[in-house]
Amino acid sequence: MIRPLLVLAVIFSGLAAVLTRGHGALGEVLRTTTVNDLTDGHFAQHVDKAIFNAVPRSTTLDGIITGLEYRVLGDAGPQVHAGCGDWLFTMEELRAERHDRDNMALRAELLRRLTRAIRRAGSRLIIVPVPDKAEQVEDKLCGVAAVQSELRNQFWKELDHVEGAVVVDLRNDWPRPGYWKTDTHWDQTGARFAARQIAQAVAHVLGPGQDAVKLVDGPLRQRTGDLARLSGLTDAPRSLAPESEQEREVKLDISRSGGLLDDAPEPQIILAGSSFSLNSGFFEYLQASLSSEVAQVSQPGGGFAGALLETLDKRAVSLEKIKAVIWEWPMRSLVSPPSEAEKNFMRQTR
Repeated sequence: MIRPLLVLAVIFSGLAAVLTRGHGALGEVLRTTTVNDLTDGHFAQHVDKAIFNAVPRSTTLDGIITGLEYRVLGDAGPQVHAGCGDWLFTMEELRAERHDRDNMALRAELLRRLTRAIRRAGSRLIIVPVPDKAEQVEDKLCGVAAVQSELRNQFWKELDHVEGAVVVDLRNDWPRPGYWKTDTHWDQTGARFAARQIAQAVAHVLGPGQDAVKLVDGPLRQRTGDLARLSGLTDAPRSLAPESEQEREVKLDISRSGGLLDDAPEPQIILAGSSFSLNSGFFEYLQASLSSEVAQVSQPGGGFAGALLETLDKRAVSLEKIKAVIWEWPMRSLVSPPSEAEKNFMRQTR
C-alpha cells in the first residue's frame, strides 16, 4: 500500500502546484495537444508529466519524482529509453538525425585512410566493431524497433572490403544478452566472449602468445550503470529504481621469463578502443585469452577513432615496434558528428 499512497500523494501535490503556480505548463500541454494525442493516450501522459514537474523540488524529492516518472510513466529522461523489465538503452542508438548517412560516409573514408596509415607504420590492424545493445537485445525495447541499427549495419559492406586489416564480427554467436541492463556497455559475459574472438583473430595473424597469464577472480561488487546515472535513477528510492547489478572483480597475474632484474619486454600489441575496452574486465580477459601483455591506450568517450588517432599523432614512432593494433569502436559512433581530431586527420591525409 505504501507505493500507491506515495504515488497519489505526489500526484495530488503536483496537481495543487499546477493549479497554483504551474498552470502555464498545463496551458502549454493544452495548446500543443493534437487529435492523435487524445486517441493514443499521449495527452494523459503529457498532463501527468506537467503535474510531476510542478512539484516543489529538493534532492530527495527529485529522486522520488524521477523514480515515479520511471515507474508510472515509463519515462527515463530525454537521453535514455526505458525498455521492458528495467532494461535501459541510450537514445544514441535509437535516434535518427539528418546527417547520419553523411557521417557514415565520412567514417567509411576515414576507415580506409586509417587502415593505410597503420599499414605504413608496419603494424597489423585488427578492427572490432561493437554491436548496438539495442540490436542485440531488441526484444527488451518494448515495442520499439532498432531501425537505426539496421542503417548502421550497412557499414559492414565497407568492412567486408577493407584491405590490409582483419575484421572481427562479434555478431556471430553473441552470448545474449551480453550487456548490462542499466548500462550501455557489454557485461562480463559479453566482454569475455569478445576477448576470445579477438584473441583468435590475433593468433591467426601473429601466432600464439608466450606469456603465462592467469585470471584471478575477486569478490562480487555492486555496479552502477551509466544509463541509471544519466537518467537520474541513482537518486530514486530502491523500490522505484531498477535493481542494481553485480560484477566480479577481475585481476591479472602475468609471469614472465627471466630474472627479477631483467628488463620486461614492452608489449607488442596495442588496444586502442573506446569505453568498451575499459569496462567489465575486458582488458584482463583479452590479455588472458591472448597469453600476451597488451598496452592499453583506449579512451572513455573516444568514439569511432579517438584513441587510434591519438596513437598515430603522439606514438607514431612506437608503432614501428608494435606487431598488432586492436581498434575497437561502437557501431553507434558511426553516425556521431565528426570530432576535431577526425576532421584534422581528413585534412592532412589523402
